Amino acid sequence: MSVASAGMHNLDITRWLAVVMTLVLVLINPATAQDAAPGGDAGAAGQDAGDGESKEGSGKPSVERYFIRSAGDSGMLAQRYPHLAVWLEPDGAPRALALVEREVTEAAKGAVVLLADEGQTANHALLAGLRSRLTEAGWAALSLGNSQVSPGLQLARQRAGEAGSRSGQDSSDEGEPVMIDVNDQAAEDLLKAHRDEVNARLDAAVAWLQERDYSQVVLVGVGRGALAVNGYLPRAPAAVSRVAWIAPDFGSQAPGELVSALEGKVVRLLDMYPSRSSAGPGRRAAFRRAGMNGYEALPVPLAGGESGRHAAAIASRLAGWAGGD
Repeated sequence: MSVASAGMHNLDITRWLAVVMTLVLVLINPATAQDAAPGGDAGAAGQDAGDGESKEGSGKPSVERYFIRSAGDSGMLAQRYPHLAVWLEPDGAPRALALVEREVTEAAKGAVVLLADEGQTANHALLAGLRSRLTEAGWAALSLGNSQVSPGLQLARQRAGEAGSRSGQDSSDEGEPVMIDVNDQAAEDLLKAHRDEVNARLDAAVAWLQERDYSQVVLVGVGRGALAVNGYLPRAPAAVSRVAWIAPDFGSQAPGELVSALEGKVVRLLDMYPSRSSAGPGRRAAFRRAGMNGYEALPVPLAGGESGRHAAAIASRLAGWAGGD
């Protein structure tokens, strides 16, 4: 082996060791991961790695531009259900697969947009069961997947929560300057980008239904999808007059905070919480104390929205509520 070849060989080994040591340091000290853009999950089949960008020399930490990972291979799902597949074209966001079933009754009562929990596809067992049964009740049903969030977005959510706590503490210290942490700002930017992408998908879904003369659209969020539906309400068109939650997951948002966020929204709400959940009664009490009209709470035999076994009962209650006065 020549001296040049040996030098190149040693250089390759040095680079490889540097990469290994970097990964070890990140695993030992997870806090440093908040300032770095994690890579995609190489073990997840059919998942998009996303577009990673760093802002070198800008004075800001690297911000992961990889917002959500695919919860499944949408292309394969579309091939399996070509008679249901509709490709939506959200404004400023990648196209999204929706599965649509039209009403089988003579007259349509309206349309329902079903947003899955995070990590679930548009054909999750619960959504598939709801779609077919809602069509029998006279409703068109469009379901959207809700991809698993990336590790970077999970860290951003955690950091945003910590920043909110610090902000509350700082506001009580009169005369003390409020410092803006660039990492907190980066986390907020990432969360906003994620919200904008989900909102664009909901915009596209509602618009697709309105273009087909469905004048009444009901939004239904399952699990974490309920929080996304709430965030979409300020920009929702007038056709969206009802919102339903199925086994909702609002993260760290307290019932009182949820009431404040929805105050002034002219929609009717149906809260279908698991019958064994303690969070449901707490939300019901908070809405009652606030005197907000249009809120209804209904316990359902569902454990966290994970099973489609009770889809028939849930669809029946949902259709009865949506079609009522």
